[in-house]
Amino acid sequence: MKKQIIKLTLLLCIVSVLTYAFRQDLFFHVPTVRAFGDLAVDFHVPAGTPLFSLTTMAPGNSISKTVDVSNGGTIAHDVLVKGIRTGGTGTPQLEHVLLVTITGGTTILYSKTVENFFADSSSSNGIILGSLNPLAHKSYTFTVVFPQSAGNDYQAKSVVFDLTFGTSDSKNVVINEVYYGVDSRHGLDSPKDRGVIKGDKLGITDEWVELYNPTDHDISLKDWTITDNSGNPTIIHPNKTIRANGYALLSKDGATWKYWTIKIGAEVIELGGQIGDGLDNAGDHLILRNNQGQEVDRMSWGNDTSGFTPFAINPLVPLESSTERINPGFDTNKASDWKTKTPPDPGY
Repeated sequence: MKKQIIKLTLLLCIVSVLTYAFRQDLFFHVPTVRAFGDLAVDFHVPAGTPLFSLTTMAPGNSISKTVDVSNGGTIAHDVLVKGIRTGGTGTPQLEHVLLVTITGGTTILYSKTVENFFADSSSSNGIILGSLNPLAHKSYTFTVVFPQSAGNDYQAKSVVFDLTFGTSDSKNVVINEVYYGVDSRHGLDSPKDRGVIKGDKLGITDEWVELYNPTDHDISLKDWTITDNSGNPTIIHPNKTIRANGYALLSKDGATWKYWTIKIGAEVIELGGQIGDGLDNAGDHLILRNNQGQEVDRMSWGNDTSGFTPFAINPLVPLESSTERINPGFDTNKASDWKTKTPPDPGY
């Protein structure tokens, strides 16, 4: 009986050890995962181990590392990355000549020298890699190349650097897309752009503005205002709410939307007339204020550079196109937040 108990005890110990080993193998990646707010980032190396320790590279060599990012939150987040130099030896510094390319799938998201990468990512916003929806996952590959053409000055030099991730989401509603150059297939442009005399009081135009709410709560837009370069605020009188992670579309009236297919769930808000004196095709700006008169967002395009800090040009878009944020809600107050969208996609 005593021998049976000993055998049983040994068997249980063996099972426990095997189970532990299996669980450690199954979840081996857990110690390599770090949290950045709602983002869980798997670096595939233990915490405290730099992702890149480039001490033995020679011209023509390359090294790639893949990082997996998951959004465990309830709203979309813009994924940002920073490169942080933690060590290295030699002058000139090796990062002057090394090239780094960041890819998401088959798409190249960034490609410059490692030195540029450190500089470009040093701001509070880092480098944006794109937007990640709730519960979504994406892999990013970082490839560092020592060019074959590198001179002897860079031999026997080293650089060590790590990556840190984060998000940069606006804390309030933003202007997300603007359709200011109305082509004939999508209604009428503003009277001023059509050369209509000043006496025209109708304000007939099918221009529109899309707002986006990147927060995790609904926001009432009643008595908010949007103002163009005329200085005359247009008041949002209807008691409308823009949902969390949702869109609102501002237009003179509902007739504008017969020209478009808009996303189900986007809030349509009829203003009763044009915004200010109409959105000027050559250049204009928009300022969004809440019902307390506080500015929550501004932007501009064309020859009006006042929508950004510092002042900058957001290039004009052709007819049948809009100007749209690169990623919904991503707002650094710079013209580089914006791109040409062809065709426009109101409510998306």
